[in-house]
Formats: sequence, structure tokens, C-alpha cells
Amino acid sequence: MTGWIKFNRSMIDSPIWGSPFTLRLLLLLSCRALQKEFMYVEEVKVLRGQYLRSYTRLAEDLQYVENGNLKIPSKNMIRLSVERLRKYGLISTEETKIGTLFTLLQKENDFSVLENGRTEDEEQNDESVMNAPLKEECKKGREKKEKESVRAREDLPSKPNVQMRVEKVTEKFLELRNSGFYLSPKEKCAIEKIAEKDIEVETLVCWMEEIESSYRKRNANSTIKSFAYYEKALLRKIRSSRGTSKLPNSSANLVKETNDFLAKLERWKREAEARMANGSKRIKPAIGPVWAR
Repeated sequence: MTGWIKFNRSMIDSPIWGSPFTLRLLLLLSCRALQKEFMYVEEVKVLRGQYLRSYTRLAEDLQYVENGNLKIPSKNMIRLSVERLRKYGLISTEETKIGTLFTLLQKENDFSVLENGRTEDEEQNDESVMNAPLKEECKKGREKKEKESVRAREDLPSKPNVQMRVEKVTEKFLELRNSGFYLSPKEKCAIEKIAEKDIEVETLVCWMEEIESSYRKRNANSTIKSFAYYEKALLRKIRSSRGTSKLPNSSANLVKETNDFLAKLERWKREAEARMANGSKRIKPAIGPVWAR
């Protein structure tokens, strides 16, 4: 896109000036807003000063680099900034089947084609410039859903239970963390590692609640922000449970030995009774306690 847009100088006195991310979002919506009177995108009518975009693609638009690391904002963070802009009367939103329609509530002529430095040739190209990325987004969205559907069907026969376990552990972690839906690659790997353990998923979820409760008591009701903490604690609990699971086996062996010894006693008793009936001398069997063997 070319040309320029207008911003009022009073912007530096507005409440959103103290929120850099919200200000970036407003700048993005202002720069991407449609400059023509209207256009249609997948049967959705977009008017001048409006922008049609999904939250997923907005997260990609608003990504940035900090200290050499790529930062991608979460959808929850974007929604909070959108609500802030709506609260101060800067935008309005409308949900559609292909995304959210953002409307900039600016004064008259703020997005006039004649005032934004565009030529007639650029005006004619405006529809194609606006339409191309939106159609591409719709196409990518459909392709992504198709790929996810195919991948889900392929993975279902091989690891149906693991996928379900991963989803339940992920859902519980996001619920306990209560701060957005973004998961780092490291956290995703840790969740998969825990989900593959031979422990009932209901037990894992219960342990996570216990870990969170214990953490809150020690840290003034603050929440665990990283799954790495859960991973270490859950691995300790898994090792502990497997250590105690050996006790039933030992008890079973002891019961078996006791039953065998009682059977021998019964056999010796019958042999002794038979000898006494025949008048032979009784021989006392040398029986030692089981624990002395």
C-alpha cells in the first residue's frame, strides 16, 4: 500500500498512548482500512474505513522482534486491546463468517481518498490491493482446515488416545494459567512428553490441580506461567507412584508363600494322621518360620 493517513495530535493525550501494543493495533487498522466507498469480500460488504481480518492473521501482522527473539502476541492479548479501543470509541467490531470486521470511528473525511495522498491510478488499484490478501487469507484458512482434517484422520488410527490426552492436559494447563492461549514450542513438547506417560489422564489433571494449589499457597495466590514447572513436578509424582506400585507385587509374593506353607502343613497333618492310624511312630517335621528362610 502507498499514500498516507491522518492522525489527530490529541492522540498523545488519549489513554491508549500508554499502551504501545494497543497503539500499534490502531495504527495497523488505520493503515489497512479500505479507502474506496465499498467492496465485497466473500459476500461480506466492506465499507470505507473498515478492515476485515481474523485474529489469527492479526497475530501474524503484529509480531515483532525483541532481544533477537520473535514475539507473536496471543489472541487473548489482541482481544483485550480491541476491547480497549472499543471502550474509548475508536473502533467498532462485527463478527462475520470469514473474520472480524473492524470499523474505524473517525471524523468525516479522515479516510477520504482525496486527502490521503493517493492518485487516481492508485485508487483504481485499491480494490485489488485490499482484495488480494483477504482472498489469500480465506484460501489459506480453507487449506489449513483441510490439512488439519487430513492430519487428524491420519493420526487417529495410530495414536488416538495420545492426542486426546494431549488435548486434556493442554486444556487444563491453559485453564490453570488463565493468561492467554499461546503455547511455546518447548511447552508443546513438554505436554506431549507428559501425555505419553503410562498414567491415567484423569490422574495427571488431578495432580496438576494439586500442584497449582500448592504453588498458590507458597506464592501469594500467583499462578504457574510455564508448563516446565508442571513437567518437573509431574515427573516426580510419576516416579513416586511407580515406586509405590511395587509394594502390591511384594505383598502378593508373601501371600503366595504363606498359602504354600499352609498347604504343606495340611499335607504333613494328613501324613501324621495316617501314620498314627497304622501304629507307626510319629516324626515331628522340622518346620521353620517363613521369615527365617
